[in-house]
Amino acid sequence: MTAIQHIHPSSIQPSFHPKVMRAGPVPLSDEDRRHLEDHLRRCEMAGQPFLPHILHHKITSSASLDEPVPDDVVTGGCRVTYAIDGGPAESGLLVHRARMGAVSGVIPVSSLLGATLIGMRIGQRAPLLSLDGTIASVSVLRVAHPG
Repeated sequence: MTAIQHIHPSSIQPSFHPKVMRAGPVPLSDEDRRHLEDHLRRCEMAGQPFLPHILHHKITSSASLDEPVPDDVVTGGCRVTYAIDGGPAESGLLVHRARMGAVSGVIPVSSLLGATLIGMRIGQRAPLLSLDGTIASVSVLRVAHPG
């Protein structure tokens, strides 16, 4: 027979890792949010697995910003440098409207990677779903906004 140990919630100390940021509202501009809603409608019609869930979560957990989006936040139209599972740095231009057969270095927001990256901050890490159902980890290393 095993003993069951009761743990009081106040005795649990949250672990802290400098690369993991606490969950909070996703900082999105109104324009990015409108694009995400459009992507959500399109991908639900196309039957893309997983993507609707990520887009819906981004939309519902986003905060309306009265000021410009901070420079450390990934937005549509920015160049983002990221790493997957601690691998080498990769970079791409995050775009809302990517054409089929787009050149490499373009990350459509309507992809699992793009939908995950939008709204993230430099230093933040998040789970990255793959089409085969596996989960990796993506970290944002740098963000460069146009202009």
